[in-house]
Amino acid sequence: MRKEWMQIATVFLWGILAFSFSLSPALISISFIGLSIIGILQFKFREFSKFETAISLLFVLFFLSSAASFLYSQNTEEASRKLILKLPILCFPLVFNALKKSESKHFISMVLIGLYAMYLPSIVSVYNYLSNKTLFDQLILESKPLPIEFGYGIYHIQFSIILAISVVFAVYLLLQRNKWNLSKINVSVISAIGLSNFIFLHILSARTGLLAMYFGLLIILLPVLFKLPLRNKIIAISLGLTLPLIMFAMSSSLRNRVSNTLADFEVAWNGKDANDYSFAMRVQAWKNAVQVIKKNPILGIGIGDADKELQKNFAQMNSSITPANRKNPHFQFLETASQSGLISASLYLLIVLFSIFGQSNKNYILASMALLLFLASCFESILERQASVVAFSAFMALALALGNKNPKQS
Repeated sequence: MRKEWMQIATVFLWGILAFSFSLSPALISISFIGLSIIGILQFKFREFSKFETAISLLFVLFFLSSAASFLYSQNTEEASRKLILKLPILCFPLVFNALKKSESKHFISMVLIGLYAMYLPSIVSVYNYLSNKTLFDQLILESKPLPIEFGYGIYHIQFSIILAISVVFAVYLLLQRNKWNLSKINVSVISAIGLSNFIFLHILSARTGLLAMYFGLLIILLPVLFKLPLRNKIIAISLGLTLPLIMFAMSSSLRNRVSNTLADFEVAWNGKDANDYSFAMRVQAWKNAVQVIKKNPILGIGIGDADKELQKNFAQMNSSITPANRKNPHFQFLETASQSGLISASLYLLIVLFSIFGQSNKNYILASMALLLFLASCFESILERQASVVAFSAFMALALALGNKNPKQS
C-alpha cells in the first residue's frame, strides 16, 4: 500500500511540475522538492546499476565543483543565490530514484501530462500571435521573441526547449508503442498532441528549441531507420527532409525568423555592429567569456563573481556593444568555466558524453535528451535559470528511468 501511494504521489507531483513551468516558479520548486523527498524515502543505492550510479555521481560531482568555487567568491550573496538555483543538479539521483520506482503505466501518464502541460500555453501563445500577426512578424524580423502568454510568462527560449522535449518524448513512446502496450486511445492522444506541439514550436519559431528538437529526434529515429528496408528508408528520408520545408512554407513566423537569422549571421561573419542582432551578440559574448576564462582557467573567477567580471571585461574588450547588449555567454560550457573553471565545465561535458556513449545497451531517449539539452546549452545558459535547470535534471532523470525500464518486468 505504501509503495502504491508513493507512485501516485510521484505522478501527482510530476503533473504539478510539468504545468508549473509556465505557471509558477514557486510550484516548480515545491514539486521538484516533493519528488526529491519521495526519492529519499525509497532510496537504496545498491539498487542502482553501474551506469545509473556513474551518471548520478557525475551530477553530484558537477554540483560540488560549482559549490567549491563559493570558497573563493568575494560576492558570497550572489554565490549563495547561484548555488541554490543549481540545487536540482544535486537532487538528480533522488528524482531519478522516485521515477525509477514507478510502474510502466505511470510513465505513460507522465508523458501524457507533460505533452498537455506544454500544449495549453502553446495554443494560447499561438492564438495571441495569430491575433497580432502583422505586429509580431515585424518584431521577429527585429530579433524579438514571440511572448509565451500563460501564467507567469516563461522566457521564450526556455519554453521552446521544454516544448521540444515534449515532442521527443511523444515520438519515442510512439516508436516503442508495442513494448509499452499503448492502447489505441493513448496512441491517438499522444499522436495528436505531439503533432500539435511540433507545429506550435515552428509557429513560435524559437531557433534554439527547433534546432534542439530536430537533433533530439534524429537520435531516436536513426535506429529505426537503419532497420527499414531500402525502399522504406528512401521514403522515410524523403519525408523527413520534406517536413521542415512544409513547416517553412506554412509558417510566416518561421520564414521571418530564418530571414532574420541569415541577416544575423552576415553581421557576425563580417564583423559589423552586433548591437540588436541576437546571434552576433552571442558571438561577442563567447569571445568575452573566453578572455575571462583565460585569466583563471582551472578554477574560474568564482561562482559569485563571474557575472561582474564578464561585464567588466566586456567593456574593455568591445566597448561598441552598448551596456544593455553586453550579455553573459549564453553558452553553458563557457558560463560554467568562467564561474568554476574548466574542471567543472568538463564534468558538465562528461554528463552529456556519458549519457550518449556510456551504455552498451543503448538508452536512446537518454542519448536524445542529452544531445538536445547540450545543443540548447550552446545558445542559452540553461543552468542559470530556474525553469531550465529544473528541466535539465528532471527530464534527464525521466529519460534515464524510461529508457532503462522494461514494462514486461514491471
